[in-house]
Amino acid sequence: MCVILVNLCHNGVMVRSLAAALLLLCLLTPVHAAQTLEELAAAHKAQPQSRTAALALEASVSSGLPPVIDPNLLPDLPVKTTSLPYGLGSLVVPSAYLPTEAAEPQHGWKFAKVTYLYLPAFGSNPQKSALFCAVHYASGSDAPLAGRMAGLLALAHQTLLQKTGREAENGTAPFDVWLCAGGQAGGEQWRSNLYLYNLETPRSSIEWIREVVHEYSHLALPAIGGYDAPEYWANGYLGERLLVRWFQRTPDGPAEVAAVWGDFSGASNFDRLLIAPPLALYKKIGPNPAWLARRDEPGMRYLIGQALTFDDKYGAVRFGDAFRRLPHFQEATAKDFAAALSESLSASAKL
Repeated sequence: MCVILVNLCHNGVMVRSLAAALLLLCLLTPVHAAQTLEELAAAHKAQPQSRTAALALEASVSSGLPPVIDPNLLPDLPVKTTSLPYGLGSLVVPSAYLPTEAAEPQHGWKFAKVTYLYLPAFGSNPQKSALFCAVHYASGSDAPLAGRMAGLLALAHQTLLQKTGREAENGTAPFDVWLCAGGQAGGEQWRSNLYLYNLETPRSSIEWIREVVHEYSHLALPAIGGYDAPEYWANGYLGERLLVRWFQRTPDGPAEVAAVWGDFSGASNFDRLLIAPPLALYKKIGPNPAWLARRDEPGMRYLIGQALTFDDKYGAVRFGDAFRRLPHFQEATAKDFAAALSESLSASAKL
């Protein structure tokens, strides 16, 4: 008996695994290039003993799942599907034996595994589910964390939509999340990518929640910026405060956080350290154009205090209207935000 080692070179990378080489051959074969995932799944279902049909379907899944999918198709794919609680969506993980390597665009780091999060069927395509995000990680041992992060992001998205009555700033565009072994502990948003660095650094559960929601807020809230400290953009810090307090103030919010993520007991410390100080600062200073013009950390804290005070007095739904009044596809300032809040109140008084 002899074994032939297959060596293929694809995009400059040598493929030495026989299984990977066969998958790559199927992926590059022109007859499969024009076939949709639905067609490949149907072909495999019609000929379950066909190795060619199975490899073609596996190659398609390995290359990435589509932005819109029929949930009825998922049982016919080599994936594991888990429904999130509270109707938040579905986690879809390709079978462990499938190569799903991806390189993130900022550093070129490679990740071997991926978990997809699809939101429930939506308006114009009531029979389809839309891809919300793809969470990439290095090994299967990180799959539970990836699923928890995807669930927390889905909850943040749903909470923002329900509370403000407004779609996220990035609309329905899917984004990528990269769980990185290296880098300085913390998070970063870069274009349509969220990074969580140095996973091995110990964090409390509430700190993980804060980091994930903070980075998502850079995508989901309008781009309010112009600061020198603690960072240029304020929407991350603003969003983390608003969303964590909205989790707490929603009747089932704490239970939802516990269901998708886990421990939420640190919320009281979050309030004490990150909610109370900006509220106290704004109460002390009051409306003040000079403070709105500040670019330092106290200036951002003042902006957050103004927003939290507005939330207390008028409710989250007014944020949705105020966000609509901000400049879009360009940077807004603290002054723009204050003006949008004022205009929103004036408009509601005329109704």
